[in-house]
Amino acid sequence: MDVHPLRVDEAQAVASTLRHRVVVADRLERQRRDECLYLVAWEGGCPVGQALLHRRRPPALRVADRVDPLPYLEDVFVVPEFRNLGIGTALLEAAERAAAARGEREVSLAVSTLNSGARRLYARLGYVDAGVPAHRQPTSDPVTGSAGRCGSETVMDLVKQVDRLAAAVRPVPGSDEEAPAAG
Repeated sequence: MDVHPLRVDEAQAVASTLRHRVVVADRLERQRRDECLYLVAWEGGCPVGQALLHRRRPPALRVADRVDPLPYLEDVFVVPEFRNLGIGTALLEAAERAAAARGEREVSLAVSTLNSGARRLYARLGYVDAGVPAHRQPTSDPVTGSAGRCGSETVMDLVKQVDRLAAAVRPVPGSDEEAPAAG
C-alpha cells in the first residue's frame, strides 16, 4: 500500500473510484495553490482511500476559535472492502506528518456522532474531544457519476497534538522536498 498526494496523471483513476471528477479536479487545483493536501491510498495500482487536509478549517465549516485556525482533516474515506487493513491509519498518519512538517502543533477533524467505527479509530490514534459542543454540519457525498447527496449531520470536533511528530517527520511519499505539504 502507498499513500501520497494525488498527481494529475492519477486523477481519472480516483474520479472513477472515489469521488466525482469535478471534486477531484477542484482538489487538485486547491492542492496546486497550496490550500490543501489531497492524499490518496493505493493498493495494487488502484485508489482505495483518501483524506483531505486543509491548511485551515474551511469558512463554511467554522465553529469555534479553539478549532477553526487548525489544519482540518476532511473526507477520510476507505473503500468498504479495504477497511480494517490499516489504510485509514496510514492516511491519517500521512496527514499528521504533513501538518507537523509545516510546524503545526495540532490537527482537527469533525466526526459524525453516529460513526462509531471512525470514532474508535480516531481515539486509538490519539484524537481527543476538542471541547466544542456537538453541532450540525453540512455534508455532501459526491458519488461517482451523479450529482451527489447533500444534507447535514451532528458532529463532534476532535484534535490531536502533532508537534511531537516534527522531530520524526518523514516526507509524505510522492511529495517533493521543495513542494510544501499543505496542512
